[in-house]
Amino acid sequence: MSFAFVARLFPRASRRRRPPTHPTRLRRRSALFPERNRSRFARRRHVATRDLVPTRSLRRLAVSSRRRSMLALARRALRRHRGNRRGGPDAFASFVSSHSSFVRGFTSEEEPSSSATLKDAEEAGALVTTPTRREETYHVELFEPRPTRRRYEKGAGRYVSSSSSSSSSYSSREGGRRRERGGAGNAATSTDGFAYDGAQRSFRLSKELNSEIMSVPGTDDILEHVRTRSHLYNNVNCATAWHRLAKRTRAGRAPRGWRPGKDGRVKDLEDTTRRLIQDFQVQNLANFVWSCATLNYQPRGDLVGLAVDEMEKRTDEFYPQAITNTLWAFTIMKHPRGPALAETLAPVILKLLPDMDYELKPIEGYKDGEFSTQTVSNALWAYASMNINPGAELLDRLGKFVAKNAPNFKAQELSNSAWSFMVLNHHPGDEILATFEQSLLERMEECTTQALANTSIALAFFGGSKDEGLKKMFDAVKPTSFRLSEGNTQDISNIIWAMASVGAFETKLYKAAVRELFRRDLKDFVMEGQRMLYHTRLMQYDYDPTRKIVDVVFPDWVEESCRTAWLEQAKETRVSTFQERVAETIQSLGFDPIVEHVTDDGLMSLDICIDKHKLAVECDGPSHFYSNLTETVNQKTKLRDAMLAKRGWKVVSVPYHEWHTHWATSTNKEYMKGLLEDAGVAVV
Repeated sequence: MSFAFVARLFPRASRRRRPPTHPTRLRRRSALFPERNRSRFARRRHVATRDLVPTRSLRRLAVSSRRRSMLALARRALRRHRGNRRGGPDAFASFVSSHSSFVRGFTSEEEPSSSATLKDAEEAGALVTTPTRREETYHVELFEPRPTRRRYEKGAGRYVSSSSSSSSSYSSREGGRRRERGGAGNAATSTDGFAYDGAQRSFRLSKELNSEIMSVPGTDDILEHVRTRSHLYNNVNCATAWHRLAKRTRAGRAPRGWRPGKDGRVKDLEDTTRRLIQDFQVQNLANFVWSCATLNYQPRGDLVGLAVDEMEKRTDEFYPQAITNTLWAFTIMKHPRGPALAETLAPVILKLLPDMDYELKPIEGYKDGEFSTQTVSNALWAYASMNINPGAELLDRLGKFVAKNAPNFKAQELSNSAWSFMVLNHHPGDEILATFEQSLLERMEECTTQALANTSIALAFFGGSKDEGLKKMFDAVKPTSFRLSEGNTQDISNIIWAMASVGAFETKLYKAAVRELFRRDLKDFVMEGQRMLYHTRLMQYDYDPTRKIVDVVFPDWVEESCRTAWLEQAKETRVSTFQERVAETIQSLGFDPIVEHVTDDGLMSLDICIDKHKLAVECDGPSHFYSNLTETVNQKTKLRDAMLAKRGWKVVSVPYHEWHTHWATSTNKEYMKGLLEDAGVAVV
């Protein structure tokens, strides 16, 4: 709109020159560059409207000017940017195709002169909305990056991009576009001084894109944003898109039946991630793998493997929450490179752990860079799920944090921690076991039946704390607190076995748990659960053969089907080299050993036996000892020895670490002779 047109409408206003803050000019610039002029317009609106034109007429003028001259203003901006005074639709189309991020948002009733203009704009990545009203209206949204100066680096032998305030496309000091000397041309094949690659977007644009991604409500909206904007993403925008996509999907905001692998827009996001993966920071990488795990999706082309490569380069940049998110993701995805990465991160966790006087807070009070109760619990759970022992020092320190800050832990977090120590075969110490028992007794209402079952079997694996602390806890608890009817068959099996392993046969909870078996079907029990039930029945029989003390009857299918499952594990045993060497040594001492001998009732198998003396020689490998207490046998080994003793066998244990020492020094014969003599067997 020209100044003469304003003079014809408002003669009085034409007598004075329109200032730069005139609403018409401000509205034009706001439409072209809203991120630059919106706040300025808000500050100076009252100055611009004073002593000029009536407010109502001014509003009509602004609306009219915005409708009629947006395209002309865009062309004028194009001429200023490219130095092309002739301009025109063809120049505009050329500009759009080469700089697909210059103008943001304008509306005009003027249709471009040819269909090629719209076609070029669409190919350049612009979002062109077709007319929805009677008049021909086109809405074009493009973006402007912050250009970065390209310089030639001799050492690298190539052009590299460097971002600085002095190389921006507009100079506030000079008040206009500053042309760079050094040629012109398309930035994609550039010989000019600027690079427009996606990794070098301005902070303002990145923040605006992030706001758009986080504001959309559903999965489909995020993917549509990826389709139209992903070429503008930087590393933060890309990671945010993955993160919000996973969260929206988990919240049930994805279309019914939607699968990431069948959506082409997800492939666009993968391509953007692959293009920017080297610019990802640790937080971006952790969010990416967490999102893939949440979506239960493995990206194409081993994109997760590329993320692992970048993580291994940046291990010193990890912080607590990023570590646990990464470990959790690889535990869920079961990626083949997950275990190696977990071993790499173990010393990083140990290095980041605070002093013991530090108080762990729940995740709700978590601050960036700090350890929380969830961080400790998830780290233990991830290492246990991947069956990777991160080292006794790290596990001991994490266990002490759990014991000291147990009131701040959620009940589920405590359950996961106890279960992790069991799976890793790491004895946490009597103090920590007593803390678990006390927390389980006091916070039982907060736990699910599965959490109660996992905590019970974990404590029973270590035999509980000193002075029969676990047995006393089972005595004090009410059967209704365990909510047995809500648990699955494996939960019931775990609870029953845990009580039997510590001799809690006379408790009300034990009787209630066995009665619950009558409501369950055999086909719902897995093989391991059936073996646990039959083991429980054997322990109960050994405790009270006449059933005068424990009047508890198991269902008939426990005696029939569970017995078969129990006997099958005896058939799965293999004779190890350890057993063969021990048997050869015993034979050299003048005895006739029998390898893998079955007891008279057919229920137990002995590693080596000397039948004449009713002596059972058990070759105890690493699985019979705790990983951090190599000289202390675990609870299962103690139960085995007790059951053999009930059947009249005297047990001699040969620990693997002692045997290897004597075998290496050729003193194994003297060592074995001493063990047999200690058991009351004379050796000639």
